[in-house]
Amino acid sequence: MNQGSVRVAVVARGAVARSGLAAVLEEAAHVKQTTVFRPEEFTTASPEDAVQLLILSCDVLVLWCVNGAGEGEDAWAAGLAEVVRRNGVRVLLVLPGAEVRRAASGAVVPCDGILDQDALTGEGLDEALRKAAEGIRPAVPAGRTVAAPRPSRPVPPARGAAGPRNRFPRRQLTERESRVLELLVEGLSNRQIGQALEVSEHVAKRTVALVLAKLDCPNRTQAAAVALREGLVGTGPGEALGA
Repeated sequence: MNQGSVRVAVVARGAVARSGLAAVLEEAAHVKQTTVFRPEEFTTASPEDAVQLLILSCDVLVLWCVNGAGEGEDAWAAGLAEVVRRNGVRVLLVLPGAEVRRAASGAVVPCDGILDQDALTGEGLDEALRKAAEGIRPAVPAGRTVAAPRPSRPVPPARGAAGPRNRFPRRQLTERESRVLELLVEGLSNRQIGQALEVSEHVAKRTVALVLAKLDCPNRTQAAAVALREGLVGTGPGEALGA
């Protein structure tokens, strides 16, 4: 397990890009944890849960796109980047070499630095993530790994600096999240939670992950302990929440 301090989220359309970035980040010295998302999770009719989970789970978001302007198949990227940056998450945009050069002088998805897909190295990515998390705009000589366009608007302080972590209070659970927490305390698996709520196992898994993030717990056992200690659920199976 990595001993770094930076929590990273990856959003990439292709499975190869997602798995490749995850493998590189697994070896990165400054990366503490990596969470991988598919763009489709942010293009649904109700992407709020996925956006919340992303914001709560990372300090830096890595967006792997085919164009820098956020057009066509990457139309989701600009809106997502804007929302997460408003909540203190730094954004690194990973583009093909030709797009890096074009994006540096024109409209670009809101970001804190651009990485060249064609020249990307594990060492370069690790260093860029460290700088982004510290609020330093990555900048190296032209032709290397990172390009840094000027921001279109002021960037809020990175989480960890003075100010609120983000706009989502950690203990403020939705009704569904509270129900999931109750089932989690009772020891149900993701599949069983999905069956109880009549949702897919994937939805149940994502909701469990969101609950863990809001409670700031690394696993289900600690989440259950926090829930019982703070009175977030009843003390026994079947008790009503908040009773």
